[in-house]
Amino acid sequence: MVADAIHRRLTEHGQEVVLVDLRTSRRAATEQSAFLRHPCCLWIGSPVYCDHAVPLVTDFIEGMPPASPRSYAVPFVTWGGVTSGVSLAETAEQLRGKNFMPLAAAKVLAVHSSMWRASQPLAAGHPDQEDLAQIALMVDNVIGNLQRAEIAPLDIKVLDYLSPALQADAASKSLAAAKAAMPPLTVDEQRCLQCGDCAERCPVAAISLAPFPTIADDCVLCLQCVRACPQEAFIFDNDAVAVRIAAMAERSDENKATQIFL
Repeated sequence: MVADAIHRRLTEHGQEVVLVDLRTSRRAATEQSAFLRHPCCLWIGSPVYCDHAVPLVTDFIEGMPPASPRSYAVPFVTWGGVTSGVSLAETAEQLRGKNFMPLAAAKVLAVHSSMWRASQPLAAGHPDQEDLAQIALMVDNVIGNLQRAEIAPLDIKVLDYLSPALQADAASKSLAAAKAAMPPLTVDEQRCLQCGDCAERCPVAAISLAPFPTIADDCVLCLQCVRACPQEAFIFDNDAVAVRIAAMAERSDENKATQIFL
């Protein structure tokens, strides 16, 4: 939703835009990203998982060639009302390492992806029109900046916004640690129809049918497979997860709102 809003606003400004979906195969994403060989402004987004951007995004940036001169970047993340972690700061640093000058950044509040069955999910209704209006404002400011004789980079120190307690918490978190702490997703073979909906929905192609769903190490815990299953065949305690996430949000002192950085 956020990427589409950015796309629309850039198009309204008369900009040439290439929209790349990293959920496609890596080869397809690389082919779609041929524009990176030329001066450009790269807008790159990720959901926040375990206080960081997802490997699908960080691996893509790592595999990019160094940017051409006069290349810029705008990282943005969506987060579910617990904490946005250090995702923006880390992504901005990674982009600078590829010679992309960050011009702006955004953390966009979005309904928590693991609470789809909760009666009161965190950040319900987000992103809303106010959130997207802030994204449009960010696009307007970046376009204005690019039209200046001297383009002003983003001071990425502004992305160091977490409290000391949340910074320490983020330093201890990782997707690998979360996966090690959680029981592996398993399937009730009596319920599973082997329809393949879970494999089709998986954004990182981590599920194969043999003949029941088998989940590889590439899994990023997005739980799209659990949500997609028409038989609710994955063994997953939604209520316990919702309670745990709500408790984490209660301990977080981060302002639960969308914010742009210019």
